[in-house]
Amino acid sequence: MRATPSTKANHRGATLIEAIIAVGVLAVAIPLVFGTIAESGKSGMSAQAETRSTWMVPVCMEEIQASRDGKPRYFSATVAGEAFPPAGQVWALAFNQEGRPIGKLTSSQYEKGVKSLDGKPVRYVGTMAAVKVPVETGKLPMLRVDVFIEYPIASPAKKRQKFAFHSRIP
Repeated sequence: MRATPSTKANHRGATLIEAIIAVGVLAVAIPLVFGTIAESGKSGMSAQAETRSTWMVPVCMEEIQASRDGKPRYFSATVAGEAFPPAGQVWALAFNQEGRPIGKLTSSQYEKGVKSLDGKPVRYVGTMAAVKVPVETGKLPMLRVDVFIEYPIASPAKKRQKFAFHSRIP
């Protein structure tokens, strides 16, 4: 038996240029895929927060009303027409993944971020504040109430995403 000499046609393979082009395509495609995956994760978190906000904002408004009635559950009592929170404080209420209240956060917990409160995992925080609105002649004095739903609460306050809700109360 005789071996036939090999010809150039029998030696098929990738050239160096083809390999460089393939690596270049991957170098462009892989970061785009990972970027898309990261953005979809953010969109999912945003959608969950927006959905849960329909339960969290009323809880915050109920706490504000309870505070004005002298029966607050989490924060100090306030007087109708009085801005809140008091200077140097933050009214921050922690919520779990389902949008149920867990408890009050201190100013440092709010600023630094927390993962759990009293052994329960925290997912969102609702912050509340009210400022006096300039009074028009003949109209009832009003407060502008701002409620912010922030997430992820494990991040420092400056890095969180926020949904803002505004209302007015006498």
